[in-house]
Amino acid sequence: MRNVILIVCDQLRPDYLPCYGADHISMPNLAALATDGCVFTQAITASTVCAPARASIMTGLPVSAHGAWTNDIPVKEGITYLPERLNQLGVLTAAVGCYDHAPRGNTIGYQYFHPLIDGRNNEHLTLLKEKHPEATTSYMADGLQFKYTEPEHYDRWACDQACRFLEMPKDRPFFLYCGFLEPHGPYLPPKEMRGRIDPDKIPEPWTQTRTDIPSVELYRRAFINPTPALSPELDPEGAKKVREQRRKERLAYCEMICEIDDLVGRIISTLKATGQYEDTTIIFTADHGSMEFDLGVDTKGPWPYTPQLFIPMIIANAPGLEPGSRSDILCGNRDVGATVLDLMDDCNPFGLSRSMIGMVQGSVPRREVNFSEFNDSVKTAVDDRYTFSYYPFTGVMTLFDRITDPHFQKDLSKDPSFASTVQYFLSKVIDFMVVSKDVRIEAHDLTPEVRSGIEQMAPHFLDDFEICYPLSHAEQIDRVKAQGLDGDYNEFCKDRPIKAHYGVYWES
Repeated sequence: MRNVILIVCDQLRPDYLPCYGADHISMPNLAALATDGCVFTQAITASTVCAPARASIMTGLPVSAHGAWTNDIPVKEGITYLPERLNQLGVLTAAVGCYDHAPRGNTIGYQYFHPLIDGRNNEHLTLLKEKHPEATTSYMADGLQFKYTEPEHYDRWACDQACRFLEMPKDRPFFLYCGFLEPHGPYLPPKEMRGRIDPDKIPEPWTQTRTDIPSVELYRRAFINPTPALSPELDPEGAKKVREQRRKERLAYCEMICEIDDLVGRIISTLKATGQYEDTTIIFTADHGSMEFDLGVDTKGPWPYTPQLFIPMIIANAPGLEPGSRSDILCGNRDVGATVLDLMDDCNPFGLSRSMIGMVQGSVPRREVNFSEFNDSVKTAVDDRYTFSYYPFTGVMTLFDRITDPHFQKDLSKDPSFASTVQYFLSKVIDFMVVSKDVRIEAHDLTPEVRSGIEQMAPHFLDDFEICYPLSHAEQIDRVKAQGLDGDYNEFCKDRPIKAHYGVYWES
């Protein structure tokens, strides 16, 4: 077993990190993590909204399976959380900081628990009020920056709780979840971050040129932003003000990322000072990305585009991953749970999560397609080139080539030459939804082809597969074989509980 630290940022897009190609920001501590580990270049979020994505991290399940389909909706009863599973292994479990993956007050098994659940009722605010009685929230603002000093910042407080835990004497391996609210709004970087970013180097927002925008996105754009695009209707002075405000918010977003890097450095330093670094794997990721005015939209929502859909994923100091390497396997934050368990020598199934280490090494099957959901508004599938989205109940689909069209300007879904590609992805989305609700097929219909297709998405589905109506008589097997088919495809049913049957061939 190894110690594991999971650092989850809120709303952090990967292309704003140097290890993902950004040249407008410096992050020496995250660069050190990348040097000691593997950078995953094709990681996506399970959901482009906070709580559902974090629930997928903690359950290993898709949103449609765990049931926390939007913020403030609890996970279905009876589902095992990652810390509960780790407790069974004898691991010491701890959680500090931004915490948005379980109902308020539910520790989901964490033994050491210091969360930043909201801005008005938490340990950080209690401490802040001791120095600043006028404070009414953890998120005290002075324009686009935190009102007080960096040591009093809410994410610095979370980091301090993490370091305090790391300094405690421990007699067993530990799992530490550390959640940072940054760079989520409100845009409140500590004032000490001022000057760390050259505003002129921050990329300009992508321009939206499409007119065929799905209605879900069109309506969301309309009610969240009175000026969703810099349209001709805006007078020059109004357009200038909009651009300037967006530049300021992008600058604050970058400054918050600088603060994250400093906090990662504190955690690394504490690990090294306490002699625990060599025995500790660090997983750095985010719940989802952020649009930051690309394509005329802000933050999060039903936007299945790279800035929002893709997330950073760095695994440092892990056996089986070459230091300084990069991997293009299809993975995501839903795979964190199985990866943590793998590091704890537990390779038993955890929802639909897959060990990223196992996928890199080849001991765990790699995906052909990966999936994300924004509740039932949009279902998205990606491979190493395309992003496909289906908008339920509207019949609308979109298909984008991320290589030739990285800014999502040309929807290929209606191009006849891409009809087979659209059909392929739509079939994968349908299969994914079936797998998410648990597969229900009579055993005699679970043909080798069907089983193989399911195992591509859910390698361990047979572990919990309810067996109903397997082949009843040996004569049926003979008939199958007589037509050149595999007559042994129901052999897995032997010695397993049968929920319903008309008799079974191995007893007839």
